[in-house]
Amino acid sequence: MSVNSINNFPESTKILKLDKPFVLIDVGARRGFHPVFNNFNPVLKIGFEPNEQECSLLDSNKSDDSERYFPVGLGSKHEERKFYNAKNPGSSGIFPPNVKYWSRFAESDSLDLVSEDIIKTEPLDSFLQEMDIKDCDFLKIDTEGFEQHIIDGGKQIITSNVLGVLTEVYFNPVREGGAKFGDICNTLDACGLSLYELSPSKICKKTYLIDKKNTIKPDSIGQLVWGDAVFLRDPMKDTDSDLYRWDLDKYKKLISLYEIFNLNDCAYELVFYLEDKDLLTAIEIETLKKLFLNKPIKNKFLNYLYGNYPSLLGIVPHKLRKILRKII
Repeated sequence: MSVNSINNFPESTKILKLDKPFVLIDVGARRGFHPVFNNFNPVLKIGFEPNEQECSLLDSNKSDDSERYFPVGLGSKHEERKFYNAKNPGSSGIFPPNVKYWSRFAESDSLDLVSEDIIKTEPLDSFLQEMDIKDCDFLKIDTEGFEQHIIDGGKQIITSNVLGVLTEVYFNPVREGGAKFGDICNTLDACGLSLYELSPSKICKKTYLIDKKNTIKPDSIGQLVWGDAVFLRDPMKDTDSDLYRWDLDKYKKLISLYEIFNLNDCAYELVFYLEDKDLLTAIEIETLKKLFLNKPIKNKFLNYLYGNYPSLLGIVPHKLRKILRKII
C-alpha cells in the first residue's frame, strides 16, 4: 500500500464506535496488511496470496485471529492460468512483462521471468459466498496488471458493500494483457465508486540513466508507467442511488477512510450530512468538526516520524504496535 498521503494515526476511529467489524480484503497480500487498518476496532482482515509458501509464512506470523490468509488466486472466473514468477518476487503475476516496451526502462530486469506455475483462479464473489463472508468495507488490489479481472469477479460485493478500493493501475503497456487506468476507472464508476486519490509513478529510460552515470534516481524523471488509485463512495453524489444500502456503521467507516487518505474536507462534509439526518450525537459532531478543522500537532508529528523514520517502527514488536496505536 504505497499511496503517498496516508494518515497512519486517524483520530476518528477512536471517536466513532462500531457495532460491526471493519472488513478489509487484501488481494495480493504479500508482506501482510498495512497497519493503518489496525486503527479500526473491531476489524477483520482477509488476505489472498496465491503463492502457498508466502501465504503459509503470512499465516504463521499473523498477530491474532482478526487476520485470515487464503492461498487462493482470484480472477473473473473459475479457470487455470499461467503464473509468471519474476526476479523480484513482488512483481510476479499472471500477465508477463511486455518486453519490447519495458526493456527500455531502468531496472527493467526486476520483471525478468525465472519460472512459471499453473494456478487456479475463482471470482471473489463466489469465494465469499462459499466462506459465508457477507461484507467488505475496503478492497486493496495489487496483482501486477490483473486488477481488472479481480474487480470483474467481485462486482457484486463491490457494488453492494464496498466503501473504497485501493488498486494498482497502469498507464502504459508494461504487461501483456493488462487493463489501463481508464478501464478500471469506468468499471468502478459503474459500481458507484469515485476516484479520490492518484499517486502515479514514473521511470527513467535506461539509456539516459546509463549516460548520466547513475547520478539520478530512476524514478525521479521519466514517463508515467503505473501508480496507485483510491476510489471511495461519495454519499453526497449518490443520495438517490439504489446501488448501495447505507447503515450508520458504513457512514462512520467512510468518515475514517476519508481521514486516513487525508480527505478532511470530505469527512467534514459527511459529518454535516449526518448531523442534518440526526445520526450522530452532539458530542461526536462537535469533536469531529474540531478534529477536521484543526489537525492536532501530535498527529502531524507521529506521521512525520512514521514517514521519515520507518526503521523506528521495525524495532517495536508487532503486537505492541497495535497496543501503542490505541494509546496514542
